[in-house]
Amino acid sequence: MGYSLSLLAVPAANAAEAIQQLGFLRTGQSCEYAREPLSSYVLPTNWFLVVARGCDSCFLHPKILVLLSKHFPVVACSIEEHVMFSSAEYWAAGIQVWRAEHVGENGPIHLKTSGALPGGFDAMAAGHKAAQEADGGEKAGVDHYFDIPLNAAKGVIGFKHDEDIPGVDYEGFEILRKASSSADSKPWWRFWK
Repeated sequence: MGYSLSLLAVPAANAAEAIQQLGFLRTGQSCEYAREPLSSYVLPTNWFLVVARGCDSCFLHPKILVLLSKHFPVVACSIEEHVMFSSAEYWAAGIQVWRAEHVGENGPIHLKTSGALPGGFDAMAAGHKAAQEADGGEKAGVDHYFDIPLNAAKGVIGFKHDEDIPGVDYEGFEILRKASSSADSKPWWRFWK
């Protein structure tokens, strides 16, 4: 079974504001990582992580990332292991600072990047490229490039969706839920309703 997830991370000090702006509510109930439709956790690196099942959560929409990042830095990831798609992006001051994307359907050595990539990105990516070549390049039965965007995000927030990160209680994520959908409580990001 492969993961299909959306991740959003903001500095832990901005967690309450992010939850409110996204139109989510905390429940106080614990769950296992990635088992509920929507959950959160404060990482040991002081980033607040929101995890949504499915690789296309509404909080990954650029209009939402622009609005959130006007208030605080935001890291967003989309993960679809079934087709070997991964993306990671960093936003600050209302603009996308960098983005990295791997689309496995475009081949195992596909990588598209833009912006001012984080420090250490080139060395990290070169390691994955070398591993891909060692395993047969484009004809390899593995896809090392899939991890490049996700490791870029890990370099910022200290978390990768499929690794056991020291200090993270994988049974202690908090279930989030969407706020009521009444007109009075419509979140600001639901601009299409």
